[in-house]
Amino acid sequence: MLARHRTTLGQLARNYCTAPSQKAAPQPDTLPTVQLNSGSPKRMPMIGCGTFTGTRKTQKVEEGAMKANTLKWFSLGGRMLDAAQNYLNEAEIGEAIEEAIRTGLVTRDEIWVTSKLNNPYHRKEHVRPALEKSLLDLGVDYIDLYLMHWPTAFVYVPFGEDKNKKGFSLDYEPDMCSKVTGVEWSELNGRWPPPHLDYGVSIHETWGAMVELHKEGLIKNIGVCNTPVALLHELIAGSPEVKPAVVQHEAHPYCQQWGLLKYCQMNGIQFQGYSPLGYGFMASAAEVSVLRNPHLERIAAKHGLQPGPGGVAAVCLQWATQRGSAAVPMTLHENEMRSNLATGSLLQLDDEDMKTILLLDRNHHFLSPEDWYGLPYWSSVRQPSTGLNVMTDNQPVPPEQQFQPSA
Repeated sequence: MLARHRTTLGQLARNYCTAPSQKAAPQPDTLPTVQLNSGSPKRMPMIGCGTFTGTRKTQKVEEGAMKANTLKWFSLGGRMLDAAQNYLNEAEIGEAIEEAIRTGLVTRDEIWVTSKLNNPYHRKEHVRPALEKSLLDLGVDYIDLYLMHWPTAFVYVPFGEDKNKKGFSLDYEPDMCSKVTGVEWSELNGRWPPPHLDYGVSIHETWGAMVELHKEGLIKNIGVCNTPVALLHELIAGSPEVKPAVVQHEAHPYCQQWGLLKYCQMNGIQFQGYSPLGYGFMASAAEVSVLRNPHLERIAAKHGLQPGPGGVAAVCLQWATQRGSAAVPMTLHENEMRSNLATGSLLQLDDEDMKTILLLDRNHHFLSPEDWYGLPYWSSVRQPSTGLNVMTDNQPVPPEQQFQPSA
């Protein structure tokens, strides 16, 4: 499967480099958009395209794949990109943006570019250089939405020679900061605290620096990711004059985040879900599958959608937007892009459908930061040896997979 992706996307990239100037399909009129609380007149599409394909040590696609994917997304009518400095592919996405604008495929005003502040740059003196690096790599002079990727500060990792050129060298490693600490996460064997956590900076310091960049116009909207309600409330209490415009968090039928969604709505904040189909790079083969849930399959069939994961994916995205959530599914397939962009036109879920999906919530996170830097963010308990979550549903957990807390 991966080899097929590589061949197709590599050829696609070459085709786009030589294709004559063309205008992209317009964003579908039926695709929902939203006005954010910043007052900026530009509306954010409720459905975007994710760009995560792995990190330095786990990259899953070849060079050129994200450029081709971005150009294809634009050509089909997609306009919102969910990028991040930590994904290490913003320079490639920037090549696609530059080419798309230069050839008349899209204009800068038509597209929505999201980026994220990486963990090693939470100190106030590091926030601006991190943003400037993303601006350089993406080839734009402003970011539509800039998110604090995680509410966790890491020790500073210098950009070095990469600061003034596009992209990152292979020596740059921001996930475990191993080039700075000299320690790989796998070598710690659970010892606490890991050396890459920075205890000298708070979320308020980081947010204050982001607010200043927002006031300067380098960022049109600011927000946060992966913050629970208590921490989000603490952030707002410390900066009531500038609330987050967006809160992005894992959200899908197995992890519905109703409390966080309600808090966002009470405060005029747009909630946005990543991994909205409950699968992707972070999913284990042994984990439960949203796209093969029989209840969701029956809902898809009821509305005349194709059988299998494609129909369920359409149900999941419609469910997200009907409850007021934006979503950023990641795909490398044109047919899936087309289906994602048809959200709002394929079906309308009724009360019975919504109640059925409500009962599927398991508080199941496919993303587990505890595996990366030891912080058990989520209330669901993750079994270390298998990667499975211990879920309180009708499917009993085998004894060999049950979590045994240490004494």
